[in-house]
Amino acid sequence: MRQKLDYSALANAARELLTDGDAEGAERVLSPVFNQLKLDPSVLHLMGLIKKAQNKLDEAERHFRSAIAYSLSEGSYYNELGVLLFMRGAHEEALKVFRAALSLMNGAGPVRLNIVNCLISMGKIDQAEQEARAYVAAIPTAEAWLILSEVQRRQNQHEQALISTEEAVKLKPKDRENRYAHAAALDRVGRGVEALDMYEGLARQTLDSEDLALNYARALYAADRKKDAESVAEQGAAAWPGSVALQAALARMRHLRGEGEKCTVLMEAAIQQRPNDLNLRLGCADALHRAGHLPKALSILDAALRVAPDTPALVTALGIVLDELNRPMDGIRALRRVVELTPGARSAYRNLLSTLLRAGQPDEALRIARALLREEPEEQYLIACQATALRLLGDSGYAQMCDYERLVREYDLPAPRGFFTAESFNATLAGLLRPQHKINAHPLDQYLPKGTQTGRSLLEWDERNIKLFMGAADAAVRDYIKRLDEDGVHPLKRRKGKQYRYSGLWSVRLTQEGYQPNHVHDRGWISSAYYAALMPAERPRDPRSGWLKFGEPNRPPANCGPEKWIEPKVGKLVLFPSYFWHGTVPFEGSERLSLAFDVTPG
Repeated sequence: MRQKLDYSALANAARELLTDGDAEGAERVLSPVFNQLKLDPSVLHLMGLIKKAQNKLDEAERHFRSAIAYSLSEGSYYNELGVLLFMRGAHEEALKVFRAALSLMNGAGPVRLNIVNCLISMGKIDQAEQEARAYVAAIPTAEAWLILSEVQRRQNQHEQALISTEEAVKLKPKDRENRYAHAAALDRVGRGVEALDMYEGLARQTLDSEDLALNYARALYAADRKKDAESVAEQGAAAWPGSVALQAALARMRHLRGEGEKCTVLMEAAIQQRPNDLNLRLGCADALHRAGHLPKALSILDAALRVAPDTPALVTALGIVLDELNRPMDGIRALRRVVELTPGARSAYRNLLSTLLRAGQPDEALRIARALLREEPEEQYLIACQATALRLLGDSGYAQMCDYERLVREYDLPAPRGFFTAESFNATLAGLLRPQHKINAHPLDQYLPKGTQTGRSLLEWDERNIKLFMGAADAAVRDYIKRLDEDGVHPLKRRKGKQYRYSGLWSVRLTQEGYQPNHVHDRGWISSAYYAALMPAERPRDPRSGWLKFGEPNRPPANCGPEKWIEPKVGKLVLFPSYFWHGTVPFEGSERLSLAFDVTPG
């Protein structure tokens, strides 16, 4: 009996060592007596925890399963096994184990939290919301409200997420995690002044996370405290030099300040200190690429590839930069290398398409696009590349896919109920949208030349006139769909059905010389442009200043320019297939204010 008590004392000592963070010491104490105590499920569980802390996950899993076999009703053992399975990416099995734990520990908050996090990682957001609401109903703690807010954020339900963070703060008003989540929620709904005040209060205590440093710096920048923003970003980048998000934000601030290609000098210094950090090197090249400094981006990539020559992400970036430097054949060689490095990867083939088209190889681009479309038949970018390849080949299929005269339709929206004229409604609508370009279009996120685009979807904005606009637009959408012929092959018409839904609503504001680059809406079906306000120059140099254009790819091959133009007019709605390449002619004037939405089959 005395010997057994001594064994138990050693197990307790090992547990204390593990609690203090000394997993190696805990193992040294427990191992000599483990065989004598291995029928004790608590000791098996303890050894599993020790192995987990040492990142010996196979051994940890074996011990956790043994502990459960000896104690089938101990819910905490199931929960710990579930956590380990979750760490290993076995989410389906982890979820089953967590549910078993919950059945044995009904009301256990940590288990409910694990279930929600598991569902989020599996992409089952609707189920995650159900579980999070059940958690709040069963145990209305700050932790429960906080995880519900995270689910709502992922659903773009930002107003509801804000309410949930408010509840968490009420329950634990001094908790930093709650206060930070509330600040971020305020930020996302456009209440930047209040968010900045909260970020500032947290930072005065301590700048203890890269997320706080990043969002505090961004809030300062949005408040036009640019010098302070850059100082906070520098402080954050010094504390977390490997944070690509912080380093990229700092580079963007310096670029906007006019530093040119020197905007990444601090990022490059971090690379010197962390030469094997490939994500940092890639982030640096990306920052330079976005800023338009392509030769320097190329030099950063060349240096990175000397460190890791077969890294697919680096070789892909190299191919794209070479293409944009008007070296498409060199770009193709790099992108073909990615195909060799990642056999069967869709993204590798997808990245080849634009460069093949620019290099005058439409036959191969067409083969690749069609092969990829067999797996993802509604991916609009692939359809656009297929159409461009047919155009370059002189194939009649292009005219059928891109019948601009029949598939681009214009509608003059009538005044909604409550407005005497369409002009008065559009004046009201424009007055609502302009402030959104100050509170909902962060300057660090804007890569639209001389323009801004709102960040979050305006569909979730509970504003009467936005709803009136969508109601007026809906009549036009119904008419557009009704006019589509029945065609089981055509990439637009084959998706026609009785149900549809709106996917995203945003606003774009262009000023003098501003324009939207050519693009497609990859996950759309029918796309749109609506003009709420126009203040053009009296005598524009280009008679098509600010016009909407169709048919020209983002990096156009030779002889592949626009094929249709639409003159913008206040109150006009334009509807067209989401796979149509579209952009704008540079605008001459003080304001071109528009709304856009996508429609998808419902």
